[in-house]
Amino acid sequence: MKFVKQSVLAAGVALCLGGSLPAGAQTTVTVLSHKVHENVARGLVAGTTGGDVAGEWATANNATLNWVTGNIDPIHDRLGRELSLGESSVDLAFVINKFHTPRIAALLEPLDDRIAAEPIEILDSIPEPLKKALTHEGKLTAIPFRHATTGLHWNKALFAEQGLNRAPQTLDELIEYARKMSYTRSDGTRVAGLVMNSGDEHVAVLTLLSAFGARLFDDEGKVVANSPEMIKGLSTMAELYKEGVLAQNYATMTIDDVITAVQNGQAAMAIDPFARYAVYNNPESSKFPGQIDVVVTPSAVNPEGTAITEIWSMAIPRNAKNKDLAYSLMRALSGKEATIRIALNANGPVDPTAYSDARLQEKLPYTQAESEALKIAQVIPSSFDRSIEAAAIFREESQAAVLGLKSAEDAAGAMQARIERLVN
Repeated sequence: MKFVKQSVLAAGVALCLGGSLPAGAQTTVTVLSHKVHENVARGLVAGTTGGDVAGEWATANNATLNWVTGNIDPIHDRLGRELSLGESSVDLAFVINKFHTPRIAALLEPLDDRIAAEPIEILDSIPEPLKKALTHEGKLTAIPFRHATTGLHWNKALFAEQGLNRAPQTLDELIEYARKMSYTRSDGTRVAGLVMNSGDEHVAVLTLLSAFGARLFDDEGKVVANSPEMIKGLSTMAELYKEGVLAQNYATMTIDDVITAVQNGQAAMAIDPFARYAVYNNPESSKFPGQIDVVVTPSAVNPEGTAITEIWSMAIPRNAKNKDLAYSLMRALSGKEATIRIALNANGPVDPTAYSDARLQEKLPYTQAESEALKIAQVIPSSFDRSIEAAAIFREESQAAVLGLKSAEDAAGAMQARIERLVN
């Protein structure tokens, strides 16, 4: 694999820092990220085959990588503090799209001029909605690195028990199958037809509602929550909950609850990122290894299906010390071969063409389906500073409708009014 050589010599970097470095001294590049980004960039997880892409770049550029990792909220809190300083100790930051708000984006390095001089190899292949979500005042301020795109996971063994031999192919079938797959097994296990993380997240629920044609925002960022499609989706979900098709702990169901339910055969279908396939089929923890498949979630409004994606991207703080080296690392991690190798380390590649690589197809049986989902996936806008609050409002109002505490009409209307106030 070829890596771009950094043209700034160590001595030049030393002068920029106001000090002197001995010949051959290494420059430290500090990366702020979730631990998963270090794992996939360096191939740290057992069983991965992509190797240490980031380490190879560091060796080629006489640099030391200092990874500062943490969970989602703490690292974004740290990023906010770093961006407010005269000079940041962070050179490259990984940002999840829901935190890429105007307040944060305005403090990130615009990348267009750098890209014009030294292009990002996979940039043209990345779907436009992903790039649009990272654009501020007409300038790209981050490069997509990892996606988590929703799919429909289904248990082939449980389906066979109920006389079904394939995944649902339409939204009507999805609802029909969810009802049929809500049953009690011969060993007494109660099976919910459909589960999703609805307690502390909103992406899976929005995926199901989007299958009805519902959206929170249109392509121009206008709030469109109070729509006939949203009302129909919420009404249908309320019926499924009342019938026992959705998990009865719907309002508090976390991702750990979803994983447990799918692995133990307490759920026949789950809306969850494609990458959860490995966890659901893990022979050490799942009662159904090799029996959980995943497809694109069917839609009533799009024959190609529906999906929502969250994306992690790489950004350079405007007040970073080592911008040139940070951009060089960004380019190295965004090469076509690097994207495939990092995907072999369990990353979700943001370049759909990567899925055509034979190495990836051999490792991941769902490559074709995930590639199709990524091409059509919606990105929930974060183009206003209170976007996190908007997600909380959606969860609150949609839960009220599903649990029967509000009518679907009242919930959709309240969602519209409350989110509009945030945006405005």
